[in-house]
Amino acid sequence: MDDELGRLVADCRPALLRTALLLTGDRATAEELVQRALGRARRAADPRSAALAALVDGATSRRRRLARVEQVIDTLPDPFAAPHTPEPARPDLADLLRDLPPRTRAALVLRWHERLPDSRTAELLHCDVGTAAAEADRGLAELAPALAPSGYERAVSHVPVEQRLAGSLARLAAAPAQWRLDGAQAVADVRGRRTAARRRIALGVAAVLCVAGVGVPLARWAPDPAPAASPTATAPPAAAPAPAPLVPVLAGAPRGSLAGDAEFLAAVQTTSWGAQDAPPPADRDVVFAADTPDGRVALVVGTVLEDFRGTWLTGPVGAPADQLVPHLPQQLGRERPSTLLLGGPGPATLVVVAAPGDVISVSDRLMTGPRGTVGREYTPVDAADGTAVVPSRTGTLGPAVSVQVVRAGREVYRSAVDRLGSAETPYATPPGLTPLRSAGPPADDHLVADALTQLAVPLGVEPAALKPAVLWSAELSLDRGTGRVAVVVAYSPGGALVVTTWAGTDRGAVGCGTQTPPGTTDVTTLTVARVCAVTLPGPGRDDARWLVFTAPPAAAAAELLDARGRVLAPLALTDGSTVADLPDGARSVRTLAADGQPLAEVPIAPAPTEPFGDFGSGPQR
Repeated sequence: MDDELGRLVADCRPALLRTALLLTGDRATAEELVQRALGRARRAADPRSAALAALVDGATSRRRRLARVEQVIDTLPDPFAAPHTPEPARPDLADLLRDLPPRTRAALVLRWHERLPDSRTAELLHCDVGTAAAEADRGLAELAPALAPSGYERAVSHVPVEQRLAGSLARLAAAPAQWRLDGAQAVADVRGRRTAARRRIALGVAAVLCVAGVGVPLARWAPDPAPAASPTATAPPAAAPAPAPLVPVLAGAPRGSLAGDAEFLAAVQTTSWGAQDAPPPADRDVVFAADTPDGRVALVVGTVLEDFRGTWLTGPVGAPADQLVPHLPQQLGRERPSTLLLGGPGPATLVVVAAPGDVISVSDRLMTGPRGTVGREYTPVDAADGTAVVPSRTGTLGPAVSVQVVRAGREVYRSAVDRLGSAETPYATPPGLTPLRSAGPPADDHLVADALTQLAVPLGVEPAALKPAVLWSAELSLDRGTGRVAVVVAYSPGGALVVTTWAGTDRGAVGCGTQTPPGTTDVTTLTVARVCAVTLPGPGRDDARWLVFTAPPAAAAAELLDARGRVLAPLALTDGSTVADLPDGARSVRTLAADGQPLAEVPIAPAPTEPFGDFGSGPQR
């Protein structure tokens, strides 16, 4: 049974999560509904069909008790782009989808994202076929204004609006972000819920729930009918797409504008690698050599005792090889692309070395929108022989740039760029950042400076431009000494409100997570519930998980709830805020007024697995 549950979660959960995100509009609610649906469907005769039925029931009938903490990510225009002639504003698809009545939204998602026939949609919505079709058509009409090509897109008049909707839904559903549970945790969570199996399982035409696709243009585009269910066999799981081939990237003949300068190439093979042990000059390979607007650069690699290593060598344009300065690359590997940013602060030059035939794309900065959308846009650049030398920019504290490399249609690399030197100017917190909620002590300047730096760098601005404020700060009582936490609010260049939580000790600071509510959000109404994993200096404990919680002062007390809404423990508040040990199983916090009446329930956001900025983590496996 455990193996069957593992296969069910592995096969169906990813597609269910994408559908749930479209049905609910936020990740916390979507993931909770999917976990409940899998728990109810695990012993059903057709668990895939039952899971979708349970998901649709939950999305269309449950009361929304959990506040949204994360926004659907979509494509945004560059907020730094030069002004242009304004055009009539196009409604936002995610907003219109979120505003649809739940049944209308479900009918639309089932038809155009799940690609189910109206008969199956009617079963899932417990209505007749005509009503299901009418709801889907109503949803399409409501969303049509957001599907017209805008000034940021190339017009494709031959593509029916229905197909544009299907493609747009697929992109929204696949927005990159981290789910709270990984596969193993999701299996354990479903196993522990002990939810009774549904007594009635809708029967009928079976649908392939774990694969979503978009058809080719037709005169009148429509979803393909689902195949009839077989009583004795089930469709085999879809094969995983083949990984992109591993190829030697930092190998082969020299590339770059100086690849034909035999004298320079011979000389640069003998140039010192500084403190790094280098192979003999005859065993070194010059991978790349070029003059750029910000200087001369060469990438030289080799092997020492089976350890692949190398160095960037940089200097002024036209500098002889013996005047170039070594710079140790980060995360160097023979099959791994390498990057280097020259120049700055201000205008700079980006050098990328990938494999011949690779498609290189660059994102200048993280984009945010006024309603809280977050994402990156990657623009392909000229990449002769798998190398690129392109203009770029960097701030005083670091570059906002991310590089993506695609090979054979698959992303093989996405990461921040390597940069010569370090931050030119240490950032000092602006004076006068008194916490807006006065229950805690003054904010630690170093902690706030770290928080603002980590926001400003990926957004491509200086910290002062974020108009920062401290929402709340507090002390951490550690085994030895005292730590601090701070909840910092700022405004991104794109108009979003950015809320970030940080904790620190004398051994350093750590980010506990960032969220981006719409820019119109009243800061005084914010409620933040974050997990902070803090390294403790005391013996016997390597780390601890703390709950950082701050709500408006009207919250006199709170309760910690588990996944089923049961009270785990009371949570004492001081003026609506606290820092406390986080018990196992806690999933949300319910605030209470002075008279004991419930005020709100918010999910506890887990500690992040990646820093704010969506730079990427290097090679994709």
